Amino acid sequence: MPAAALVVPYRREARAPQYHPPPAGTAGAGRASLGPTLEWLQHHLHQPLTVSAIARRAGMSRRQLHRRFRAETGTTPLEWLLRLRTDRARALLETTDLAVEQIAARCGFGSAASLRAHFGRHTGCGPAAYRRLFRTGDAPAGPEGGAPGTAPARHRAG
Repeated sequence: MPAAALVVPYRREARAPQYHPPPAGTAGAGRASLGPTLEWLQHHLHQPLTVSAIARRAGMSRRQLHRRFRAETGTTPLEWLLRLRTDRARALLETTDLAVEQIAARCGFGSAASLRAHFGRHTGCGPAAYRRLFRTGDAPAGPEGGAPGTAPARHRAG
């Protein structure tokens, strides 16, 4: 329910338009959700996808797709796709020993260089550094059994 439906001013200025909530059950009427398209994208990340191809799949124009993405996800189709691909790459880096080139192909980045660029923009570090920091399971220990990337503890004589 929109906030305007919950908060209606007691008085309004003479020139202010009256607020009339839409009839029940008509919010978004005639518009299909992007849900099926978003789900389809999750299963086709490895493919080279363009905004035009996504719009065709959703049965709408590029402009309409852009507006609907903004309304339903708060971002553009391309940014949403890049975020989804980056999230998939994160999961693969955390749980597999696949090479960065293989992860790039599985996530639809096209090249390891493209994966590194987008991954760095979204996470603040490269894929190799991310893997060292967030590897789950049997991650190798650092010096003297500490976490990877930590220095050994120093002892004072004395």
